[in-house]
Amino acid sequence: MESKIEIYETESQYFSPYKHFISRIQEMEEKSVYGAKVAKMWAEILNQSLYKETYPVIHPIGQETFSLYAEYPIGVFEYALDIDGASSLIKERSIKPVQFTPSNIIDAVDQENINKDPNRVKPNHKNPVMALQSRYLTVNKPYCINGNHRIFEAYRNNDTQIDVFLFKDLEFVPFFYDILSKATYFLEIDYKNVVSDERYIPSEKGAFVYEF
Repeated sequence: MESKIEIYETESQYFSPYKHFISRIQEMEEKSVYGAKVAKMWAEILNQSLYKETYPVIHPIGQETFSLYAEYPIGVFEYALDIDGASSLIKERSIKPVQFTPSNIIDAVDQENINKDPNRVKPNHKNPVMALQSRYLTVNKPYCINGNHRIFEAYRNNDTQIDVFLFKDLEFVPFFYDILSKATYFLEIDYKNVVSDERYIPSEKGAFVYEF
């Protein structure tokens, strides 16, 4: 199966966050009274601050980041994740990894997008192996954001286990590098809550727009 990463990299350059937000806002407005209230708040945030944000985000030189792509009706959006920042948070909070057998985590790796020739791989173990699992971004399945080669090599070598730092749903929100990534993620949660009534992640304030 061919990787879509190169296609996503190109298509994401033409994504319009403003059009995406307007589309979601309009759908929520028409769904219910609750949806209209949430949509109004998102419209205010969009028009007051988000329209000023640069997209796609400029990844800083010398800092390790990761692009996670999501397909939406108007195109492909690039979520920017701060890998160095995630590593710092792991140390600050003394977060413990989850031990996986490589065969149980290999599906988190996009195998068509990694170099499988060990002679051409440049090891970079500055940051630990990390994966996200989200109902809104990864179909509730683990997706590796750092350490793809290490998982693949552990699987290929039939290792008994590998340590992976696994972050679910709201746990990885601090990793978003830019404001648009965080806002878009929260928007999608509210959108699903309103339009599909998928309340997998409840908000203490009634909607995630109030927490943004």
